[in-house]
Amino acid sequence: MGKRKYIGRGGWVPLALGLLLFVAVAAWMVRGVREAAEVSSREGLRITEEAVRRAVVSCYALEGVYPATFEDLKAKSGLVIDEGKYAVFYDVFASNIMPDITVMELREVAP
Repeated sequence: MGKRKYIGRGGWVPLALGLLLFVAVAAWMVRGVREAAEVSSREGLRITEEAVRRAVVSCYALEGVYPATFEDLKAKSGLVIDEGKYAVFYDVFASNIMPDITVMELREVAP
């Protein structure tokens, strides 16, 4: 007996199902990458704010007063922040009261 050839069997249905599966997996992967980037962004923001707060408390512990400005804080503590990515709002009420610290992520505005 000779080998049988199955030519034209199934047609376009398996091809369409394979393509649909490929598109679904690709969409799932893109969604996962976006979610991972968002989580990473939030974590970077949290870590930056925590670093600023630790530097403020450290300066207070060493000197007995909170730094008057954010520039003083950076000079005294050696704190380095990516100011192209984060904006730090440092509002001092008095030298013996913890300053109000807010860190925000800068985002590019599309034209």
